[in-house]
Amino acid sequence: MHRLLYLVLGAPDSGRQAIVQDLIEGGLTEEESALTLTNEKFPDGEGFTSWYWENSSFQIPEEASESPTTHNFLIFSPYLDLADQIEASLDLLDTDKELTLARILFVVHCGLLEEASTKIHYWHEACAHYADVALLNRQKGENIKKIKEFKEHYESMRLPFLVESIRKNRVVNPAKILDPTSRRISHVFDPEIDVDSDLADPYLERLPTGERAKQISLPFGEPPNYM
Repeated sequence: MHRLLYLVLGAPDSGRQAIVQDLIEGGLTEEESALTLTNEKFPDGEGFTSWYWENSSFQIPEEASESPTTHNFLIFSPYLDLADQIEASLDLLDTDKELTLARILFVVHCGLLEEASTKIHYWHEACAHYADVALLNRQKGENIKKIKEFKEHYESMRLPFLVESIRKNRVVNPAKILDPTSRRISHVFDPEIDVDSDLADPYLERLPTGERAKQISLPFGEPPNYM
């Protein structure tokens, strides 16, 4: 069965799982079904299954990968290298011909915009590079200025991704978010692009030493025990 894949990026406690659940409940028809993959050991939610990281790839339970669903949501870990997970997603799509990338969703924890951490800023830059949609969650009155600056920053860069505000983990128009039309600037998922060509993704490019030419920061420290 052909399935659509949504990659979900976001900081810890940004509301990723709750937002995915809301998208499923509000955006899928009765004939459609979903599987959500998360790196939490004991995910809380119907249709949620854990993945684990091994040999630089997503390890997904066989019974989950064989389930007859129409939509798959793969929630990335904020504690693992983003570029490594993007590459692992490419491998996943390459090995499963029934799976097609729909969109990459970037859930923004607006409370973190106040911290003005350089590491978080550059991590946000990398997420924005891949995103089709930025979902602004955890908004409070005191960070309105920072949210405005965040929006204006990416508007000035003319990035084409959608920006939508979220209230209490609820999406106003789930169908708009799930629309598989690409709006990202990264071409790494385009089937006609060779990842080793001159159009290769800047975050995936490697130096002769094997290191990333443009490294993505890991701003969130060690994962909690339940991960």
